[in-house]
Amino acid sequence: MSKAQSLKAVISDYRFVWIGIGLGLLFWFLESIIHVVVFKEGPLTAQILSKDAHEIWKRLLVAGLLIAFSVFVQRSTNRRRRMEAALAEREKELSLILENNPAGIMLVDAASRKVSWANTNALKLLDSSKGAVEGQVCHKYLCPAEKGSCPILDAGKTMDLSERVLLTPGGLRLPILKSVTRVKFNGRDHLLEAFFDLSDRKKMEHDLQQAHAELDQIFQTASVAMRLVDRDFNVLKINKTFEKLTGVTEGDAVEKKCHEVFSGPTCFTEECPLTRILNGKEAVECYMDKHQPDGKTIPCILTATPFIGSDGNIVGIVESFSDISELKRAQSAIEAERDKLKRILAHFVEGVCIVNEDFMMEYQNTTFMNYFGNCEEKLCYAAFHDRAAPCEPCLMQTAIRTGKNQHADFESLEEKSFEKVYTPITDIDNKQKVVLLMRDVTEKKASTAAIMHAEQMIALGEMAAGVAHEINNPINGIINYAQIQINKSEEGSIVHDIAGRMIEEGHRIARIVEGLLFFARQKREARRLVSVNKILNDSEALIAAQLRKDNIHLKTDIPDDLPDIFAQAHEIEQVFVNIISNARYALNQKYQKPHEDKILKISAETIKPNGNRIVRVCFYDHGPGIPSNIIDKVMNPFFTSKPEGNRTGLGLSISHGIMEDHGGRLTIQSQEGRYTRVTVDLPVHSEANK
Repeated sequence: MSKAQSLKAVISDYRFVWIGIGLGLLFWFLESIIHVVVFKEGPLTAQILSKDAHEIWKRLLVAGLLIAFSVFVQRSTNRRRRMEAALAEREKELSLILENNPAGIMLVDAASRKVSWANTNALKLLDSSKGAVEGQVCHKYLCPAEKGSCPILDAGKTMDLSERVLLTPGGLRLPILKSVTRVKFNGRDHLLEAFFDLSDRKKMEHDLQQAHAELDQIFQTASVAMRLVDRDFNVLKINKTFEKLTGVTEGDAVEKKCHEVFSGPTCFTEECPLTRILNGKEAVECYMDKHQPDGKTIPCILTATPFIGSDGNIVGIVESFSDISELKRAQSAIEAERDKLKRILAHFVEGVCIVNEDFMMEYQNTTFMNYFGNCEEKLCYAAFHDRAAPCEPCLMQTAIRTGKNQHADFESLEEKSFEKVYTPITDIDNKQKVVLLMRDVTEKKASTAAIMHAEQMIALGEMAAGVAHEINNPINGIINYAQIQINKSEEGSIVHDIAGRMIEEGHRIARIVEGLLFFARQKREARRLVSVNKILNDSEALIAAQLRKDNIHLKTDIPDDLPDIFAQAHEIEQVFVNIISNARYALNQKYQKPHEDKILKISAETIKPNGNRIVRVCFYDHGPGIPSNIIDKVMNPFFTSKPEGNRTGLGLSISHGIMEDHGGRLTIQSQEGRYTRVTVDLPVHSEANK
């Protein structure tokens, strides 16, 4: 603000004070003039500057009164101006409030019923201007009510709040919420009318009513039975399907307890759907048998969800019930057929399994489980072959691709032999799968191998007999010639000594040939008393040369007074030879070169474990031993840890059978990496079964 404006504001705010000061000075000057002109009391200057105390006091008193009055007038004027300014500001604020109010506002003269003023929102609602609205009679232009029906002017109310219709110049009828009250405006009685456009709300209400009608129609015509239950277990609403399912009408169900209308096993328990929902469960779905009021049981799938009120809180639950009676009957029929099929498959002597395209085994019968254990939900290549990827080629995929059965032989991880057949099928889910048929042919192969072994032994016997005759003739000649040399030479001479050794070695060869003939003989001889010492000596003679060639040291601890046993000598010899051969193979595996521990120990003793005498023969070696996970399988037919080409898997199995046939026992003890001990127990003849 400039100095001139500031000065002007000061003068304006204190003009009556300045007037009072001016009047006081004017009175002083006029009083001086009167004394000069009227009373001739000297010059004007002397009168103005008079030193008369009485005159000065009088003049000051009048001037002070004038100034005090002017101050009073100025204060009153300023107060009135401030009030006027405040009223103007208040009126301006009220005008702005009314003008900018979101509601449409009009002032209607109570006497003439004409519109005196309308704000912008009112004009927008009417789609009109001030000139077209102000001055119009309200009940003819703005409201469909005729004169005589105005709630305020005609009915004597002090205020009114109601839903009305607002007429626009264009003839539109807008639904409004109208509030009317009496006010004073410009000194006259007026009606202050405020109204809100209800078009959107009316449309929303209509949409809500339409949606409610649609939802109610959906609820009533739903294919599942539904009911609404509050927190106190009271039935609030049911649909038509629920009426059909339970035989209870809506009138008989509403306001009754839910367990009185359609009860179930979870009523009055913690498993009640309403209780679970109130405890925080978002949804409940379960199977249960529900009971009608007449006691009839209906199997249902129950689904319960929270019923949320307008405040967002759970006020109950919505329950739906799917009647699965027909499904249960169909399921029972299917289960009966399935059980029938399972019983048929359970009695199959072959293992049956269903494998899908993803190599997953979906079904197995009892025989299959006995073969391979529980394989359901396992991959076939992992269960059968311990592989991480499918086999190449895959017979299952070939069967599905060609639509033809695929046949193959299969040897399990447990060394069992099977014939398998893949038969392609289309399952009930329209997926391509195969039925895998497994037939255990282990015993069949064992029988075939046993027949082949018997034929080989026959051939070996025939060959051994021929070789023995061919060897015996020259050996007899050699022995005879050596005897002639002994007869002709002097005792103690070199010729006599060499000839004696030739006779001794010739007899040794003859004994080996005789043992070979005895071992390969296929004719089943009767059991008789035989010497264990002789059988052990014959067994050692047959394999001693191989032991020497492999640098295996043979240590024996065999008493000379071992009692005789009642047995077939060549079968017991076969057991001993087989055990010695296995020990030889094991020692050669561990020690490829000569070694101080490359030893086979054979010991024998007579024991009385239960009062019955038994000859126990032990074969002990420091070979690689037998792993603990296969030691229980080594006497199974065709099981062997030897590589291909050195294996038959029958030696220990046949030996075990021979020992059982003789009333004896063959046992194996081993520690992997350290030793193997094979023990043969043979009953002495006085305790044997004859």
